[in-house]
Amino acid sequence: MASINKSPRRTATRLTAAAAGIALLATGAVACGSRPAHHTPTAAAGGPAPAPRSMGLRDAPNARDLGGYRTADGHEIRHGVVYRADALNTLTPAEQQTLTADHITQDLDFRSPVEVATAQDQIPAGVRRTALPVYNPDSDMARTMGEVVKGGPAAQQKLLGGGRGGQLMTSYYAWLVSDPSASREFGAAVRDIAHGSGPVLYHCTQGKDRTGWMSALLLTAAGVPRATVDQDYLASNHYLQAANDHELAQLQAAGKVKDPQLLEPVLGVRAGYLDAAFNEVTAKYGTFDGYLRKGLGLDQATEQKLRRRLVTA
Repeated sequence: MASINKSPRRTATRLTAAAAGIALLATGAVACGSRPAHHTPTAAAGGPAPAPRSMGLRDAPNARDLGGYRTADGHEIRHGVVYRADALNTLTPAEQQTLTADHITQDLDFRSPVEVATAQDQIPAGVRRTALPVYNPDSDMARTMGEVVKGGPAAQQKLLGGGRGGQLMTSYYAWLVSDPSASREFGAAVRDIAHGSGPVLYHCTQGKDRTGWMSALLLTAAGVPRATVDQDYLASNHYLQAANDHELAQLQAAGKVKDPQLLEPVLGVRAGYLDAAFNEVTAKYGTFDGYLRKGLGLDQATEQKLRRRLVTA
């Protein structure tokens, strides 16, 4: 895969984000486009994925249009209505202009207050940011992040070794469904999209976990088959690969990481993570519609309006 030229500012931010992800796991809180892609990414453990429409943002490589996927009844998710992304805090003026060109009117931000404080979104004046933080406020993320980073390889082995990294991530995905505060924010995001009039973008830090679940629930609610939902989810591995490789190399060079494989479960996505979220939907709500109604608090009118917004006639 071709490498992505990363600015020092972007690299420092992503290194912090990687450490923050580990910190959140350590606390038990585990808060964790308009331009066609030029190739079809291969989703890890998922086979070839339909090419998501990359927004072409160097400083937000996982930013893409959710449109183009086919529903089970033969319709299609509209292009240019909903966009998913990773962090927007290092967008250049030219990249911000891309959001303007795509007529994006609202930015739904799932990041915690601590994440936002150190990396505020750089967005055009015409885009309204809405804070919908999906995180556990009882977790002292900054303190734990520092401990994990300073702890180096020994701390990482203790936390993530022996398959514990993957186990922590699957627990996190179940938490995304079961936690009432997380459901409240996801529900608010769905309502904003359903009742909005212009294109909407939503994001977290890497655009893979909180954003990944939001994308999965939107596509599922719109009638997209589960296999396609999985492919869109796993495509984050493709778009984040170069940045993740760069992060790991920087951490190794700084002596903060000895075994990069320990961090891979945190930096990437796996089919089993999304399975954990859907399994939690079944365990807690019985059906996906039950999750939409009881978990997210959506009424039938909102569900119908969401489908009309997302799906071609």
